[in-house]
Amino acid sequence: MPTYAYACEHCGKTAEQYATVERRHADAPECHGRMALEIMPTMVAPDIQPYRAVAGDKAGQMISSRREHKEFLKRNRFVEVGNEPVKPIKNDFRPKRGEIAQELKRVIPQVLRR
Repeated sequence: MPTYAYACEHCGKTAEQYATVERRHADAPECHGRMALEIMPTMVAPDIQPYRAVAGDKAGQMISSRREHKEFLKRNRFVEVGNEPVKPIKNDFRPKRGEIAQELKRVIPQVLRR
C-alpha cells in the first residue's frame, strides 16, 4: 500500500498516510477541511548495466536486468560479494591495519644494508 503526502491549503501543515489507490482522496486527513494530496517525486532505482556471465549456466551470455541477475545467482548458488556485512574470523592472526607498514619500515633498511 503506497504512502501519500497531504498538505493543508490553509495553514501549510503536512501529513503522510498509507491508503489504497481507490481511497487516497476519501481517506485524506483533515486540518482546516480536507487536506489536498501533494504530488511527490518517487525514488526509482535504475536497472543494472548488462554484463557477460563468466561462470554458471549462462557462462558467456549477457545478463541484462536486476531480476535476471538475482535469478542467475540463486539458480547457480552464487553469492554476490560486497553487499553483506563482514563476519569476524575466530582466532584471526593476520596482521592488523598498519602493522605490515611498520614491519616493512623496520625490515627494508636491514635488507638494503646486505
